[in-house]
Amino acid sequence: MNDTEYIVGVYNYINAFPEIHSDSAYYLLYLLDEKGLLDKSAARKLYDDRFKSELSSADIHQNMIGPFDSTDALNQFAFQLCEELNAEKVSLLSVQEYNGLLESSQTASDFHRDLLLKGNIMENIERKKKGFLRRFF
Repeated sequence: MNDTEYIVGVYNYINAFPEIHSDSAYYLLYLLDEKGLLDKSAARKLYDDRFKSELSSADIHQNMIGPFDSTDALNQFAFQLCEELNAEKVSLLSVQEYNGLLESSQTASDFHRDLLLKGNIMENIERKKKGFLRRFF
């Protein structure tokens, strides 16, 4: 498996199923890596294995991952996905933050840089340790 340099997740707080009077929750809408859109299959499997509860047993919209009842739960999921994909770091941005970056960026490289610098950034310390030790062994 190739190591992923970074993951950027874009989330929103919405009521995904207003027709059944469900509560609003956090949903992960997009996952990006250095190559573009990230295949969500690993993220879906991780969600189903470790985060899905009886409260989330309703059919989940196929383009979103969730629900998460808090940003803490969303952060835990994102960090575990970072470890699973052996990424160096993960950055979570709300849709509003993401749209703000789109509006304020002058060039694609500015936008790319800001994706990695803004939002809630969590680093995978274990990957750095392994990378450091790999130089010696």
